Amino acid sequence: MTFLALIALLLPGLAWWAWLDKRNRDPLVSLAQITGISLAVIILLAELVFLLGGSFSLIGIILLLSTFAGLAVAGMIRHGIRFPRKYRWHLIIGLALFSLTLAWRFYQARELLLPNWVDSQHHYLIVQVILEQGGLPQDLSPYLPVPFYYHYGYHAVTALFTTLSGLEIGRAMLILGQVLNAAISLSVYALGKALWKDWHPAAAAALLVSFATRMPAYYLSWGRYTLMTGLVLLPLAMAVALRLLSKPRRRSDVVVLALLTAGVLLSHYFAAVLLALFLVTLGIVFFIPCMRKVLTAAVQFSWVPAGASLGLLLASPWLLRVAHFSSITAGIQSNLPSSIAAVTQSPDTADYIWKLLGPASDHWLLPIAGVGLVLALVWRTQVALGIWSLLLAFLTLPWSFSLHPFRPDHFAIVLFLPVTLWAGWLFWRAGSLVGKWLKQRWVTLVVMVLLVASWVAWGFPLGSDIVNSVTVLVTEEDLDALEWVKENTPEDARFFINTTYWQNNIYRSIDGGGWLLSLTGRWAIVPTVFYSFSPEGNYKLLLMKWGAQANTITTCSEEFWELVNEIELDWIYIRKDVGSLQPDDFNECANIQLVYQNGIIWIFRIGE
Repeated sequence: MTFLALIALLLPGLAWWAWLDKRNRDPLVSLAQITGISLAVIILLAELVFLLGGSFSLIGIILLLSTFAGLAVAGMIRHGIRFPRKYRWHLIIGLALFSLTLAWRFYQARELLLPNWVDSQHHYLIVQVILEQGGLPQDLSPYLPVPFYYHYGYHAVTALFTTLSGLEIGRAMLILGQVLNAAISLSVYALGKALWKDWHPAAAAALLVSFATRMPAYYLSWGRYTLMTGLVLLPLAMAVALRLLSKPRRRSDVVVLALLTAGVLLSHYFAAVLLALFLVTLGIVFFIPCMRKVLTAAVQFSWVPAGASLGLLLASPWLLRVAHFSSITAGIQSNLPSSIAAVTQSPDTADYIWKLLGPASDHWLLPIAGVGLVLALVWRTQVALGIWSLLLAFLTLPWSFSLHPFRPDHFAIVLFLPVTLWAGWLFWRAGSLVGKWLKQRWVTLVVMVLLVASWVAWGFPLGSDIVNSVTVLVTEEDLDALEWVKENTPEDARFFINTTYWQNNIYRSIDGGGWLLSLTGRWAIVPTVFYSFSPEGNYKLLLMKWGAQANTITTCSEEFWELVNEIELDWIYIRKDVGSLQPDDFNECANIQLVYQNGIIWIFRIGE
């Protein structure tokens, strides 16, 4: 059922491919585009149903998918399924390597019981509310009194996958998340093919993304599923924009760019910023050589802004909702240090960025990619991508400028995209030079394979334990305790849990207690960090205050009882040896009764 559910997710893109896609295209590029179009169509259908005030039913979903399946079958019968002979071995080898990528991603997630880290808790909650309400919700009631205006692309797709597969939400999130992570390599391949019209550098970049670099595999550790979704769509949108500037052009690609642009906008706002930076850079690079023929150039380039604008229009109803509820302001912010001394006295930010760009195999890939980028700019090869790459690298620097609200570390974790593309291109060029020198064409492939294999052999072992243990918040004992809570506490139970500082004056949970709201529906003193999205300032400030107070409590002191009475807490969830408040701290406390203990998890009842 899981496999069939994943296939069903691809039906919208498969129907598009059967009727409107190029028949002589590289099949791996077609597979990537099928994936991207499918994601975008699902996301836009969720928006449409929300705007119409309706909801999805299981029968409606089956009918809709049956329609896409019928269109796909009819298109295949009408046009046939033909792959160019030169690509048949590429298809077999490419699918085999993608299967290995999937297996590798699943292996990397082998020990996780639930999606990881802090964001996963509210991702789970959002998917749950979508399933309960049959579509995108107005708010997260009855769990949180917070209007829903988040980038929802991943959640809509996961809700559909959960429905089709019959899996529990947490398991569905883990499986689909790793599939999306693997699909990024397909998108990188498609972008590389659009850039250089050759599968060799595209394949080199995709292999580096799959098996050598820490990112995006490390997204699993953070539970950055929304960014994964955006990074599946982003390279595909960039690739279509490039195709629209080459000949022959296809009008259908304008619609593809619109769908992918809308998908990016509704999946992750940072990915949308990256796409906007690329399209602007592409336009500038395209127009500069054509200043004497501006009108002709404008006509030639118009297909790109037409597609992007249509995508913006498709996403605009939800984006207007975001603008209505969100208080975040965008702008350029200076991070320049006041002096050299200020830099040397506060190296933490730079150290963190450097760590994100690691490990050593990734660090050494940076100068390789840099050489490739410089040579490409000198030879005027894909200048737009080169300038875009330099811009991302500049915004990664801790002491430069930033595009508020995005920080340098946000750019650091997506820098793998240009790095692997330029490194793959340089490996291919190096192989070409050696092949020409020896006058043996086969040497080109051998040299490129050896260079890529060397980096894979270096980076591959470092990815076997990609999950940072610090980000694992749930153990088997937590799951047992949470199941007990669900079966043995009233639905209106309110829990004290240990907290710690996270960011922006927000406190987070430090153990399985952070999953109380998502898994059991019971309220906890930090009901996931998603409460910070509330436009109601007093509500947000109150929960920030409670989270900060809980972090300082070490026994059943007067401060503890004041907090209990203010919030009307009646239960306590503690993991032994984690957090400021520990089970032994209740030995001398009246009106606190131990009701559950399974080794490391202790649950107390407050009151007589």
